[in-house]
Amino acid sequence: MVVSRGRGPASTRDPALLVGRLAQYPPRGDLYQLQNPVDLVDPEQPDVTVATLQKLPVKVGGL
Repeated sequence: MVVSRGRGPASTRDPALLVGRLAQYPPRGDLYQLQNPVDLVDPEQPDVTVATLQKLPVKVGGL
């Protein structure tokens, strides 16, 4: 995941994992949420967290 912010791109320290429970297949409006908060870092300084995604609800639609 790459996110643009004023000074350039940021990337995730670890992959973002979305979890959800399908009510039907194909999915129709099923909600997925982050398994854990995701830290965003400056690629040039990977030890420095510039932001954290606490929530990222995603609705998944069908085909």
